[in-house]
Amino acid sequence: MEPLNLDGPMRRIAKKHGIDLSKLDIQKILDARDARKEQEAIRFTQINNQIKKKRLYNSSLISDFEDLSQTFDDFKITDAKQKSEFDKAKNIAERISNGEMGNYTFAGNAGSGKTMLAISILNYINQNNDVKSCYFASFSMLVNENINGINDPGQRRDALRAESCIKNCDVLVLDDLGSETAMKSDTREASDYTQSLLFRIADYRKSKINIVTTNNSSKELQSIYNSKIYSRLIAKKANNAIRFDSKDMRNV
Repeated sequence: MEPLNLDGPMRRIAKKHGIDLSKLDIQKILDARDARKEQEAIRFTQINNQIKKKRLYNSSLISDFEDLSQTFDDFKITDAKQKSEFDKAKNIAERISNGEMGNYTFAGNAGSGKTMLAISILNYINQNNDVKSCYFASFSMLVNENINGINDPGQRRDALRAESCIKNCDVLVLDDLGSETAMKSDTREASDYTQSLLFRIADYRKSKINIVTTNNSSKELQSIYNSKIYSRLIAKKANNAIRFDSKDMRNV
């Protein structure tokens, strides 16, 4: 920090008000000034990080942006199975927010609340952790953008932007993995393209936090994807996986 300037006008002002500058603890004044500037810099960094986090999250690849606001308070528990699934998801949110790293997998019935609870985890982290950035990506939408981007420069830019967000975020939800295999394709190129895309994602996401939702079983995922992709993205610890067996919430 620059030294405190006590020359010229400051000395004249001090003399006018009867202040003896020789009795001032200059070092104490300098330390207090430096501490204030340091706190201001920290606050500026925190505000800037919050803006970046919000911008990243709001750029998520999702079909309905209103869904990004879902929280645990919005989850309607109607039976014991849903209560168990909810409690496990809330526990994972707390663990991630407190610094735990790893892969987490939500697998099971369509419409059972996997995506909603995954988004709730992201919003819990956004509210309780000032550092971790979050991003949601619908995998089928990502695949579509990449395939369409082969011939469409606009779609290609969107796909590259989404891939950059996936690469750089701290916590990723990769939603509905496996659903893209139900899309019709006239050639094997789409399948190869999907595998290549997932290889890149798996490489980006090493040593980061990944939450994968899927309607497929573990055995089905292993038959769909390369073993290295499966190993790098799917939870290995039982405590990091939730099996959703409850009824379709969309019919409630």
